[in-house]
Amino acid sequence: MINLLIWLSLSLSASDMNEVRELFTAAAESEAKNEQLLKITDGYTVDYKPVVYAYHAAAEMTMANHTFWPLSKFNYFNSGKDKLEKAVKKYPQNVEIRYIRYAVQKESPGFLDYQSNLTEDRNMILKNYHQTNWPSHFKNKVIAFVK
Repeated sequence: MINLLIWLSLSLSASDMNEVRELFTAAAESEAKNEQLLKITDGYTVDYKPVVYAYHAAAEMTMANHTFWPLSKFNYFNSGKDKLEKAVKKYPQNVEIRYIRYAVQKESPGFLDYQSNLTEDRNMILKNYHQTNWPSHFKNKVIAFVK
């Protein structure tokens, strides 16, 4: 019974996923939105809801934008990066996880040296986005961003 309650509390509806996606696009500019994204996506694992896990990893990386201390910035970024790469490695054919990595890499400063998969991810997304079950508004946003 307890496991069922935990599972139900960690389930995200389609509208919740829409909120996660919207928060992701706003997280870099708004600390409050980023913290909200961290909270909503907390507790998921790479094996249970890997896309949500990848959004959490990206939100953790984005905390570097909202932190003053350089060491804290570096720690947030690297911790999230390790998690995001774990998700990509385990689910390399997942278009949304690849989009998350593409978006993070595209917006990452060059000195962090985290832009090596841009072309690979972009090509994979453009080749496979039509196979996703994304809402059309999100699909259009992704394609506009990637192109």
